[in-house]
Amino acid sequence: TVFALLLLDVGLLTALLYFTGGPENPFAALYLVHVALGVAVVRRRWAWVIVALVGVCYALLFWRHRPLFTGRAARELLDIGQWFSLVLVAGLIAYFLGHLSAALRQRELELAGVRDRAARNERLASLTTLSAGAAHELGTPLGTIAIVSREIERSCRDIDPQIADDALLIRREVDRCRTILDRMRVDSPAPEAITTIQATLLLTTLQGMLREGEADRLRPLFDPSLELHIPLASLQQALNVLLRNAFDATHNDETVDLSITRENGAFNFTITDRGIGMDEPTARRAGEPFFTTKNPGDGMGLGLFLVRLVADRCGGTFILRSTPNQGTIATLRIPETTTHSTTIAHPALPA
Repeated sequence: TVFALLLLDVGLLTALLYFTGGPENPFAALYLVHVALGVAVVRRRWAWVIVALVGVCYALLFWRHRPLFTGRAARELLDIGQWFSLVLVAGLIAYFLGHLSAALRQRELELAGVRDRAARNERLASLTTLSAGAAHELGTPLGTIAIVSREIERSCRDIDPQIADDALLIRREVDRCRTILDRMRVDSPAPEAITTIQATLLLTTLQGMLREGEADRLRPLFDPSLELHIPLASLQQALNVLLRNAFDATHNDETVDLSITRENGAFNFTITDRGIGMDEPTARRAGEPFFTTKNPGDGMGLGLFLVRLVADRCGGTFILRSTPNQGTIATLRIPETTTHSTTIAHPALPA
Protein backbone atom coordinates (compact mmCIF):
# COMPACT_ATOMS: atom_id res chain seq x y z
CA THR A 1 0.00 0.00 0.00
CA VAL A 2 2.79 2.42 0.87
CA PHE A 3 4.56 1.60 -2.40
CA ALA A 4 1.38 2.26 -4.39
CA LEU A 5 0.80 5.56 -2.60
CA LEU A 6 4.34 6.68 -3.38
CA LEU A 7 3.85 5.84 -7.06
CA LEU A 8 0.58 7.78 -7.08
CA ASP A 9 2.23 10.74 -5.36
CA VAL A 10 5.09 10.80 -7.90
CA GLY A 11 2.54 10.76 -10.70
CA LEU A 12 0.51 13.62 -9.20
CA LEU A 13 3.64 15.70 -8.64
CA THR A 14 4.64 15.13 -12.26
CA ALA A 15 1.20 16.32 -13.42
CA LEU A 16 1.47 19.46 -11.30
CA LEU A 17 4.93 20.19 -12.65
CA TYR A 18 3.67 19.65 -16.23
CA PHE A 19 1.29 22.58 -15.84
CA THR A 20 3.77 24.80 -13.96
CA GLY A 21 6.98 24.93 -15.95
CA GLY A 22 8.26 21.38 -15.83
CA PRO A 23 11.95 21.15 -14.88
CA GLU A 24 12.10 24.95 -14.57
CA ASN A 25 9.80 24.76 -11.55
CA PRO A 26 11.94 24.93 -8.39
CA PHE A 27 9.61 22.51 -6.62
CA ALA A 28 10.77 19.68 -8.85
CA ALA A 29 13.19 19.10 -5.98
CA LEU A 30 10.25 17.53 -4.12
CA TYR A 31 11.06 14.36 -6.08
CA LEU A 32 13.89 13.86 -3.57
CA VAL A 33 11.38 13.58 -0.74
CA HIS A 34 9.72 10.64 -2.48
CA VAL A 35 13.07 8.99 -3.02
CA ALA A 36 13.95 9.43 0.66
CA LEU A 37 10.58 8.00 1.71
CA GLY A 38 10.97 5.07 -0.65
CA VAL A 39 14.43 4.18 0.61
CA ALA A 40 13.27 4.34 4.23
CA VAL A 41 9.89 2.59 4.23
CA VAL A 42 9.69 0.10 1.36
CA ARG A 43 11.78 -2.83 0.21
CA ARG A 44 15.05 -2.16 -1.59
CA ARG A 45 13.90 -3.27 -5.03
CA TRP A 46 10.75 -1.17 -4.76
CA ALA A 47 12.83 1.81 -3.73
CA TRP A 48 14.86 1.42 -6.91
CA VAL A 49 11.59 1.34 -8.88
CA ILE A 50 10.68 4.70 -7.36
CA VAL A 51 14.12 6.07 -8.23
CA ALA A 52 13.69 4.90 -11.83
CA LEU A 53 10.17 6.35 -12.00
CA VAL A 54 11.39 9.72 -10.72
CA GLY A 55 14.13 9.74 -13.38
CA VAL A 56 11.67 8.90 -16.17
CA CYS A 57 9.08 11.45 -15.05
CA TYR A 58 11.66 14.22 -14.72
CA ALA A 59 13.04 13.39 -18.19
CA LEU A 60 9.51 13.54 -19.68
CA LEU A 61 9.07 17.03 -18.25
CA PHE A 62 12.08 18.17 -20.31
CA TRP A 63 10.40 16.81 -23.41
CA ARG A 64 6.97 18.27 -22.81
CA HIS A 65 5.56 20.77 -20.35
CA ARG A 66 3.76 24.10 -20.24
CA PRO A 67 6.34 26.81 -19.76
CA LEU A 68 6.11 29.53 -17.13
CA PHE A 69 5.78 33.18 -18.12
CA THR A 70 9.03 34.97 -18.85
CA GLY A 71 10.40 38.37 -17.83
CA ARG A 72 12.35 39.97 -15.02
CA ALA A 73 9.55 39.46 -12.51
CA ALA A 74 9.42 35.77 -13.38
CA ARG A 75 13.18 35.47 -12.85
CA GLU A 76 12.88 36.97 -9.37
CA LEU A 77 9.98 34.64 -8.55
CA LEU A 78 12.05 31.68 -9.73
CA ASP A 79 14.95 32.69 -7.50
CA ILE A 80 12.63 32.98 -4.50
CA GLY A 81 11.02 29.68 -5.44
CA GLN A 82 14.39 27.92 -5.65
CA TRP A 83 15.36 29.18 -2.22
CA PHE A 84 12.02 28.21 -0.72
CA SER A 85 12.01 24.76 -2.34
CA LEU A 86 15.53 24.07 -1.06
CA VAL A 87 14.53 25.02 2.49
CA LEU A 88 11.31 23.02 2.22
CA VAL A 89 12.95 19.86 0.88
CA ALA A 90 15.80 20.06 3.38
CA GLY A 91 13.35 20.57 6.24
CA LEU A 92 11.12 17.68 5.16
CA ILE A 93 14.04 15.27 4.76
CA ALA A 94 15.59 16.34 8.07
CA TYR A 95 12.24 16.02 9.88
CA PHE A 96 11.51 12.61 8.43
CA LEU A 97 14.99 11.19 8.91
CA GLY A 98 15.11 12.60 12.45
CA HIS A 99 11.91 10.79 13.36
CA LEU A 100 13.18 7.67 11.66
CA SER A 101 16.45 7.80 13.60
CA ALA A 102 14.58 8.32 16.86
CA ALA A 103 12.35 5.33 16.10
CA LEU A 104 15.40 3.20 15.31
CA ARG A 105 17.10 4.23 18.56
CA GLN A 106 13.95 3.43 20.51
CA ARG A 107 13.77 0.06 18.81
CA GLU A 108 17.41 -0.62 19.66
CA LEU A 109 16.74 0.23 23.31
CA GLU A 110 13.73 -2.08 23.37
CA LEU A 111 15.72 -4.88 21.75
CA ALA A 112 18.52 -4.34 24.25
CA GLY A 113 15.99 -4.61 27.06
CA VAL A 114 14.57 -7.81 25.60
CA ARG A 115 18.07 -9.28 25.22
CA ASP A 116 18.91 -8.29 28.78
CA ARG A 117 15.76 -9.94 30.13
CA ALA A 118 16.44 -13.04 28.05
CA ALA A 119 19.99 -13.20 29.40
CA ARG A 120 18.71 -12.87 32.96
CA ASN A 121 16.17 -15.61 32.40
CA GLU A 122 18.87 -17.82 30.91
CA ARG A 123 21.14 -17.19 33.90
CA LEU A 124 18.27 -17.98 36.24
CA ALA A 125 17.53 -21.23 34.41
CA SER A 126 21.19 -22.21 34.60
CA LEU A 127 21.30 -21.30 38.27
CA THR A 128 18.15 -23.29 39.02
CA THR A 129 19.56 -26.33 37.21
CA LEU A 130 22.87 -25.97 39.05
CA SER A 131 21.26 -25.61 42.46
CA ALA A 132 18.89 -28.51 41.89
CA GLY A 133 21.75 -30.73 40.75
CA ALA A 134 23.94 -29.69 43.67
CA ALA A 135 21.17 -30.29 46.18
CA HIS A 136 20.47 -33.71 44.69
CA GLU A 137 24.09 -34.81 44.47
CA LEU A 138 25.18 -33.43 47.86
CA GLY A 139 22.03 -34.14 49.84
CA THR A 140 22.67 -37.87 50.31
CA PRO A 141 26.37 -37.60 51.29
CA LEU A 142 25.61 -34.76 53.68
CA GLY A 143 22.84 -36.80 55.26
CA THR A 144 25.18 -39.76 55.66
CA ILE A 145 27.87 -37.56 57.22
CA ALA A 146 25.33 -36.11 59.65
CA ILE A 147 24.14 -39.57 60.75
CA VAL A 148 27.66 -40.95 61.18
CA SER A 149 28.84 -37.88 63.08
CA ARG A 150 25.83 -38.14 65.38
CA GLU A 151 26.66 -41.79 66.12
CA ILE A 152 30.31 -40.92 66.75
CA GLU A 153 29.25 -38.16 69.11
CA ARG A 154 27.01 -40.50 71.10
CA SER A 155 29.62 -43.27 71.23
CA CYS A 156 32.49 -41.06 72.31
CA ARG A 157 30.70 -38.73 74.70
CA ASP A 158 31.78 -40.78 77.71
CA ILE A 159 34.98 -42.25 76.21
CA ASP A 160 36.68 -39.24 74.62
CA PRO A 161 34.87 -35.88 74.90
CA GLN A 162 37.31 -34.28 72.43
CA ILE A 163 36.25 -36.65 69.65
CA ALA A 164 32.61 -36.04 70.57
CA ASP A 165 33.13 -32.29 70.24
CA ASP A 166 34.77 -32.79 66.85
CA ALA A 167 31.80 -34.87 65.73
CA LEU A 168 29.42 -32.12 66.89
CA LEU A 169 31.45 -29.60 64.89
CA ILE A 170 31.12 -31.81 61.80
CA ARG A 171 27.32 -31.86 62.24
CA ARG A 172 27.21 -28.09 62.52
CA GLU A 173 29.23 -27.69 59.34
CA VAL A 174 26.91 -30.13 57.59
CA ASP A 175 23.94 -28.02 58.67
CA ARG A 176 25.74 -24.98 57.30
CA CYS A 177 26.25 -26.70 53.95
CA ARG A 178 22.56 -27.55 53.84
CA THR A 179 21.66 -23.93 54.57
CA ILE A 180 23.85 -22.76 51.70
CA LEU A 181 22.18 -25.26 49.36
CA ASP A 182 18.77 -24.00 50.46
CA ARG A 183 19.81 -20.44 49.65
CA MET A 184 20.88 -21.53 46.19
CA ARG A 185 17.38 -22.84 45.45
CA VAL A 186 15.97 -19.87 43.55
CA ASP A 187 12.39 -20.26 42.41
CA SER A 188 11.82 -18.88 38.94
CA PRO A 189 9.24 -16.06 39.06
CA ALA A 190 7.06 -17.54 36.34
CA PRO A 191 3.88 -15.74 35.22
CA GLU A 192 1.02 -16.39 37.60
CA ALA A 193 -2.59 -15.44 38.17
CA ILE A 194 -3.36 -12.08 39.73
CA THR A 195 -4.63 -12.24 43.31
CA THR A 196 -6.78 -9.66 45.07
CA ILE A 197 -5.73 -9.27 48.69
CA GLN A 198 -5.91 -6.68 51.45
CA ALA A 199 -2.65 -4.92 52.25
CA THR A 200 -3.01 -5.90 55.92
CA LEU A 201 -3.15 -9.60 54.99
CA LEU A 202 -0.01 -9.24 52.89
CA LEU A 203 1.68 -7.60 55.89
CA THR A 204 0.65 -10.52 58.12
CA THR A 205 2.18 -12.98 55.66
CA LEU A 206 5.44 -11.05 55.42
CA GLN A 207 5.70 -10.79 59.20
CA GLY A 208 5.33 -14.57 59.41
CA MET A 209 8.35 -14.96 57.10
CA LEU A 210 10.64 -12.82 59.27
CA ARG A 211 13.00 -14.05 61.94
CA GLU A 212 12.34 -13.74 65.63
CA GLY A 213 12.25 -10.12 66.78
CA GLU A 214 12.12 -8.64 63.28
CA ALA A 215 8.34 -8.49 62.96
CA ASP A 216 8.12 -5.98 65.83
CA ARG A 217 10.68 -3.74 64.08
CA LEU A 218 8.70 -3.66 60.81
CA ARG A 219 6.71 -0.41 60.58
CA PRO A 220 3.84 -0.45 58.04
CA LEU A 221 3.04 2.81 56.24
CA PHE A 222 -0.11 2.28 54.18
CA ASP A 223 -3.89 2.56 54.28
CA PRO A 224 -5.26 -0.59 56.02
CA SER A 225 -8.20 -0.63 53.60
CA LEU A 226 -5.93 -0.68 50.52
CA GLU A 227 -6.79 -3.55 48.18
CA LEU A 228 -4.02 -5.03 46.06
CA HIS A 229 -4.22 -6.80 42.69
CA ILE A 230 -0.86 -8.53 42.46
CA PRO A 231 0.98 -11.76 41.53
CA LEU A 232 0.99 -12.85 45.16
CA ALA A 233 3.62 -15.62 45.28
CA SER A 234 6.25 -13.73 43.25
CA LEU A 235 5.68 -10.50 45.15
CA GLN A 236 5.91 -12.22 48.53
CA GLN A 237 9.20 -13.79 47.51
CA ALA A 238 10.61 -10.45 46.31
CA LEU A 239 9.46 -8.48 49.36
CA ASN A 240 10.82 -11.15 51.68
CA VAL A 241 14.24 -10.73 50.05
CA LEU A 242 14.12 -6.94 50.42
CA LEU A 243 13.01 -7.13 54.05
CA ARG A 244 15.74 -9.60 54.97
CA ASN A 245 18.36 -7.39 53.35
CA ALA A 246 16.98 -4.36 55.20
CA PHE A 247 17.08 -6.08 58.59
CA ASP A 248 20.55 -7.48 57.93
CA ALA A 249 21.81 -3.95 57.24
CA THR A 250 20.30 -2.33 60.36
CA HIS A 251 21.05 -2.49 64.05
CA ASN A 252 18.83 -4.50 66.37
CA ASP A 253 16.99 -1.40 67.62
CA GLU A 254 16.35 0.22 64.23
CA THR A 255 13.01 -0.02 62.44
CA VAL A 256 12.36 -0.86 58.80
CA ASP A 257 9.54 0.93 56.96
CA LEU A 258 7.21 -0.82 54.50
CA SER A 259 5.23 1.65 52.40
CA ILE A 260 2.53 0.58 49.92
CA THR A 261 0.87 3.15 47.66
CA ARG A 262 -1.26 3.12 44.52
CA GLU A 263 -0.15 5.63 41.90
CA ASN A 264 -0.87 6.01 38.17
CA GLY A 265 -2.20 2.48 37.72
CA ALA A 266 0.58 0.74 39.65
CA PHE A 267 1.40 -0.32 43.20
CA ASN A 268 4.62 0.97 44.75
CA PHE A 269 6.20 -1.20 47.45
CA THR A 270 8.95 0.80 49.18
CA ILE A 271 11.19 -0.63 51.90
CA THR A 272 13.36 1.87 53.78
CA ASP A 273 16.09 1.05 56.27
CA ARG A 274 18.52 3.21 58.21
CA GLY A 275 21.45 0.85 58.01
CA ILE A 276 24.97 0.94 56.68
CA GLY A 277 23.93 1.73 53.10
CA MET A 278 26.05 1.30 49.98
CA ASP A 279 28.28 3.52 47.91
CA GLU A 280 27.43 4.23 44.26
CA PRO A 281 29.65 1.52 42.64
CA THR A 282 28.25 -1.13 44.99
CA ALA A 283 24.67 0.00 44.40
CA ARG A 284 25.19 -0.26 40.62
CA ARG A 285 26.36 -3.86 40.95
CA ALA A 286 23.58 -4.83 43.33
CA GLY A 287 21.38 -7.32 41.54
CA GLU A 288 24.16 -9.11 39.67
CA PRO A 289 24.13 -12.88 40.26
CA PHE A 290 26.42 -13.97 43.11
CA PHE A 291 27.40 -10.40 44.02
CA THR A 292 26.96 -9.76 47.74
CA THR A 293 28.37 -7.50 50.44
CA LYS A 294 27.56 -9.96 53.21
CA ASN A 295 30.09 -12.14 54.98
CA PRO A 296 30.91 -15.53 53.43
CA GLY A 297 28.16 -17.99 54.24
CA ASP A 298 25.60 -15.28 55.07
CA GLY A 299 24.37 -14.69 51.54
CA MET A 300 24.67 -15.99 47.99
CA GLY A 301 24.09 -12.71 46.13
CA LEU A 302 20.91 -13.95 44.43
CA GLY A 303 18.19 -12.05 46.29
CA LEU A 304 18.22 -8.74 44.39
CA PHE A 305 18.77 -10.65 41.15
CA LEU A 306 15.48 -12.43 41.85
CA VAL A 307 13.73 -9.14 42.70
CA ARG A 308 14.76 -7.65 39.36
CA LEU A 309 13.47 -10.75 37.58
CA VAL A 310 10.11 -10.42 39.35
CA ALA A 311 9.90 -6.77 38.26
CA ASP A 312 10.73 -7.67 34.65
CA ARG A 313 8.24 -10.54 34.51
CA CYS A 314 5.46 -8.35 35.91
CA GLY A 315 6.23 -5.44 33.58
CA GLY A 316 7.33 -3.25 36.50
CA THR A 317 10.52 -1.63 37.71
CA PHE A 318 12.91 -1.98 40.62
CA ILE A 319 14.87 1.04 41.86
CA LEU A 320 17.56 0.93 44.54
CA ARG A 321 18.80 4.14 46.16
CA SER A 322 21.42 3.99 48.87
CA THR A 323 23.70 6.33 50.80
CA PRO A 324 26.62 5.12 52.92
CA ASN A 325 25.86 5.21 56.68
CA GLN A 326 22.36 6.57 56.03
CA GLY A 327 20.40 3.64 54.69
CA THR A 328 18.80 2.20 51.59
CA ILE A 329 15.47 2.76 49.85
CA ALA A 330 14.25 -0.10 47.63
CA THR A 331 11.16 0.53 45.50
CA LEU A 332 9.39 -2.25 43.60
CA ARG A 333 6.71 -0.96 41.20
CA ILE A 334 4.14 -3.47 39.94
CA PRO A 335 1.44 -2.48 37.40
CA GLU A 336 -2.10 -2.89 38.68
CA THR A 337 -4.25 -5.48 36.90
CA THR A 338 -7.34 -7.52 37.72
CA THR A 339 -7.05 -10.07 34.90
CA HIS A 340 -7.68 -13.65 36.15
CA SER A 341 -7.98 -12.29 39.67
CA THR A 342 -8.42 -14.54 42.71
CA THR A 343 -9.66 -12.95 45.92
CA ILE A 344 -8.08 -13.92 49.24
CA ALA A 345 -9.91 -12.75 52.33
CA HIS A 346 -8.81 -15.30 54.96
CA PRO A 347 -7.13 -13.61 57.92
CA ALA A 348 -4.15 -15.98 57.89
CA LEU A 349 -2.13 -16.81 54.79
CA PRO A 350 0.42 -19.54 54.34
CA ALA A 351 3.98 -18.27 54.10
